[in-house]
Amino acid sequence: MDSMNQRGESPLTEPLMKLRESNPEEVARKAGARWESAVGDVVLPVLSGEVRVRFPEVHIEAPRGLDSFSLKLLTLLYLCNTDGAAPSGQWLAYRDLPGGRFYEPVVNRSVEAPIARQFGENVAGFLEACAGAGGVDASFGDASSQFALFPKVHIAFILWQNDREFPARAQALFDSNSAHHLNAFDLRMGAQEISSMIVKLPTGEGS
Repeated sequence: MDSMNQRGESPLTEPLMKLRESNPEEVARKAGARWESAVGDVVLPVLSGEVRVRFPEVHIEAPRGLDSFSLKLLTLLYLCNTDGAAPSGQWLAYRDLPGGRFYEPVVNRSVEAPIARQFGENVAGFLEACAGAGGVDASFGDASSQFALFPKVHIAFILWQNDREFPARAQALFDSNSAHHLNAFDLRMGAQEISSMIVKLPTGEGS
């Protein structure tokens, strides 16, 4: 992802400014995070780990594997934008999210297709890789796994394996309340981060 926007500014600039003017305890409450007042940290669960955001300077401390630029940006955007709505438990295809149709081809190409290519004949490897990235088994397709990207942003991945009639395919699903926290572009970015983790994990290589 390009680290500069069209105006030559870092995409971190706006969320950083907004968070520096916010009440961190209220931010933590809405986000489903933990506020540690003694050290000034909002501690946010992210996938299988935790990211610390120190106030008032808004400095991010992320463990290895959760320290990509994209995940740091998404962390700030989530903390800025969440309205506190809980996950609904209802799932939507990406195209059914507000604004999702515009980016749907990108999701097909960069999020779903790599999973189908990697795991089309290796369902066990898919589930193992998902578990390694913090996923829990779900009940869709031939295999599926659900992730809490953030406490209130849930994303699921479904795999249908190769068979005699159809090639393997994969689909990302999003909790219907996800748009209360991130827009369609940011949800695509989050899904791509998870997809990349799954595909790259050694436990998911080969069949």
